[in-house]
Amino acid sequence: MTPGMNGPDPAAKAPETLLLPRRLRAPEVPGLFREVQRRAEEGPLTLDFREVEEFDSSALALVNLVRRLFPGVEAVNMKGALARAGESFIERPRPAEPGPAGRGWGLGRFFGGVTDAFLLRVKAVGRFLAMFGDEIYHLGVYLRERKGVYPGETWNQLYFMGYRSFPIVCLLIFLVGVTISITSVEQLSLFGADVYIADLVGLAMLKELVPLMTGIILAGKVGAAITAELSSMVVLEEVDALRTMGVVPEKYLMVPRLLAITMAVPLLVAMADIVGIFGGVLVARLTFGMAPSAFLDQMMNSVGWSDFAWGLIKTVVFGWAVVVGSGYKGLTVGRSAEEVGRATTESVVLSITLIVLIDCVFAFILY
Repeated sequence: MTPGMNGPDPAAKAPETLLLPRRLRAPEVPGLFREVQRRAEEGPLTLDFREVEEFDSSALALVNLVRRLFPGVEAVNMKGALARAGESFIERPRPAEPGPAGRGWGLGRFFGGVTDAFLLRVKAVGRFLAMFGDEIYHLGVYLRERKGVYPGETWNQLYFMGYRSFPIVCLLIFLVGVTISITSVEQLSLFGADVYIADLVGLAMLKELVPLMTGIILAGKVGAAITAELSSMVVLEEVDALRTMGVVPEKYLMVPRLLAITMAVPLLVAMADIVGIFGGVLVARLTFGMAPSAFLDQMMNSVGWSDFAWGLIKTVVFGWAVVVGSGYKGLTVGRSAEEVGRATTESVVLSITLIVLIDCVFAFILY
């Protein structure tokens, strides 16, 4: 019969126990280490800490060094403060690293990672749509009951989103109108169709460029501000305080912003249309001497009120996408300053992405 297979090996040497002294500090450690080294070379060894009452960091360093040099040495009876210090500072044996993965395992991990990422995106889309539905419900309840929202906040947001956004919107739309006119005149002049610059500028500005550019400007200016404000409230636990008081944050914080963007967008679009068309008039006058009255008459022959209405509707939808997307990123932020900055950046990207997607949907509907 083989001793190692069916029973204890009588020749195997029992571990020797070394009872450590009551005091285990730096002066005692070098001599103790030499003793442990000598006994560990002779056979299995167990360090018994039952008598240790005084120790310092050198005792923990001794245990780490012995475990690293002599894997067969075992430490027992570490109690009290020594055990608590050991849990924090003594290195534990590292588990064996798995060998190189096979091809099948690598493919499984790759597809598993792709699936997890896809499911996370699906959950995020579901939460966003749920929040969008909640905002529509809260807005309808407020318009019916006129309760649960501070009225002055709506006017504050209207001032910020409308009046404070007016200069930058008008400046950029004017420059866009001038750029479109200059590039179009050069091409139309090749066919002697300079007069049709009015038709091109009118349709492009009223129906496409003004809504799209206004939405993008609102995403960068208004959306970033909303996310930064709401995420800061989350980090400072102000949103939790609202919930503690029985207030619904999604209603109290978001409804005034939705009302403000709904009222601000028509004014911004109307002024931006005027400024953009003025840029086209200016270019037509300076390049080939077209009178402003002739420009407007030609434009009115091809542009109707429906084009202005569609541009207005598109911009209102873009504004809602900006507010809801920014509010979603702000209210779901992590509890750190780093997460606030990341959420603000992601809200701008999300808002612009939603604007482009919605504009594509409108393109399929209108054309």
